[in-house]
Amino acid sequence: MKLAIYLAAVPANKNEIKLAVLRRFGQGVSLSGDSVEFVNDHRYVQSDVAVIQGYVHQDISRPHLALRRQILDNNPNTIVIDSNLFQFSNPELQNYYLRYSLNGIFPTTGFYFDNKLDPKRWQSISQRLGINLVPYRSNGSHILVCLQRVDGWSMCGADVQRWLDKTIKRIRSYSNRPIVVRKHPGDRRQNSLNFSKDYVISTSPSILEDFKNCWATVTYNSSPGVASLINGVPVFVTDPVPQQSQTWPICNTDLSQIENPLMPDRQEWIDRLCQSHWNDDEIASGEAWRFMRERLGILRPNLC
Repeated sequence: MKLAIYLAAVPANKNEIKLAVLRRFGQGVSLSGDSVEFVNDHRYVQSDVAVIQGYVHQDISRPHLALRRQILDNNPNTIVIDSNLFQFSNPELQNYYLRYSLNGIFPTTGFYFDNKLDPKRWQSISQRLGINLVPYRSNGSHILVCLQRVDGWSMCGADVQRWLDKTIKRIRSYSNRPIVVRKHPGDRRQNSLNFSKDYVISTSPSILEDFKNCWATVTYNSSPGVASLINGVPVFVTDPVPQQSQTWPICNTDLSQIENPLMPDRQEWIDRLCQSHWNDDEIASGEAWRFMRERLGILRPNLC
């Protein structure tokens, strides 16, 4: 099998961390007996499988984004490397584990190599990162609202300010609990948003502090919902297509039930989430690629 790994799909080929991830992936593929071509310019290469770091935005005017769009449009077997959903446990290790999916970064569009579950994945990740499924909270005080990036692809075109204002109003229709709003830690543009006196802005460096004494977490569809559920705080997703959230199918979707959230069993959900997460060592050794290749073979028997 031939894989094309697109170094040029990283912005200006200057992000050494992302380039190192791609090179390690290629190393693991080669050790597993498959061939690799590293693509250093903005051209599309025919291959059985393509590999890119990052996804696409609506604006593809920049060369690396246009290349990603071309790859995804032409190769039905494109592995997309995205952010670590467990980075809340240790921000310094946010790039040690990364998420690998096929053809998309939403559960509605991407394949997460979960057609054959290996429960040992959660055992391994839990042990290495020191995280466990905390029992659901039995009480709590505040409601935590987590913002997503302004103009980020995960909002699917929705405006963060409008979403915040509408969400606060809806919560207030059903609950008098204190509301804490947490900004996206990597988006300085949120400093220009119009915040009101109806809630408190979190100043906690770690989201784990915001989960203490928390009744429920509200997101559009973002990854803090994963951290919330692992830490025993039920989640409400307001995305009109809640299946796009990584917390589906154990999230709540009806804010009118903010005082009575469902708390479904989380074990199968966390097992499935772990099938797509791999660390540097597992990538470089080829263990991760062999895992993906086997499940890709189940999905595409004519390919493998």
